[in-house]
Amino acid sequence: MARTDHIQIGRRGEFLAAYYLETHGIRTTHVDLQHDDLWCRTPSGELFRVQVKSTLKPLTYTTNLNKKRYQFWLGDSPPYHGIYVCVALDKQLCLAFRDDRAVKTFKMKDSCFTEQKQTDSIREAFSL
Repeated sequence: MARTDHIQIGRRGEFLAAYYLETHGIRTTHVDLQHDDLWCRTPSGELFRVQVKSTLKPLTYTTNLNKKRYQFWLGDSPPYHGIYVCVALDKQLCLAFRDDRAVKTFKMKDSCFTEQKQTDSIREAFSL
């Protein structure tokens, strides 16, 4: 996949994440910085840095066709002190979480992406 394709996938995820955050009363500003994609302000006035990670669809493992995982590349940098929002573009859903571990990739089961889990994760990550 060409770099421009990856950039477009990322942009789609950033705008979808911003949409869902806004529906929860979180004001979002799209920024173009090395480690931040969105800056967010909660209804209580708290500010958060957000990094959005997007993928088109889950990976299906050839050894077990029922095993599907979304994989997100978190990068080589030190732990991110903000909120990650992982977007499954095929489901048009996202999950928000805080994670200070220094991992390069993050995998989630296909079943993790539901509307209820999306709402719960946004409320928890942003302390709503």
